[in-house]
Amino acid sequence: MQAATRSSSVPEMPDSFADDDIVYQSSLQLWAAAQTDFDPYEVPPDEWDSAPVPIRDVDIATDTGLEIDAVRECLGRLDGTRLVVGRDAGTLAVVAPISEGGPP
Repeated sequence: MQAATRSSSVPEMPDSFADDDIVYQSSLQLWAAAQTDFDPYEVPPDEWDSAPVPIRDVDIATDTGLEIDAVRECLGRLDGTRLVVGRDAGTLAVVAPISEGGPP
């Protein structure tokens, strides 16, 4: 018996878009959990700590199961649009999510 194939008029999204969403969601969850001086879900973004705990690229890679290079590529695309990403000696770290006026 032959398996049915599905045809779709919607083009498939490149894997990089799916990876970006995975890295973004992981970054939000890890970043929010790491903030011990304030609760980003309770405190307005303009009152967030001036020195939040950053999340390293290797931690995001471990959480998502993606290769470190793929995570770094995603963070590069997300930097300045959805996340604030810092760089230090080749390591990337999520410093904060970019808020749209609500919690991360």
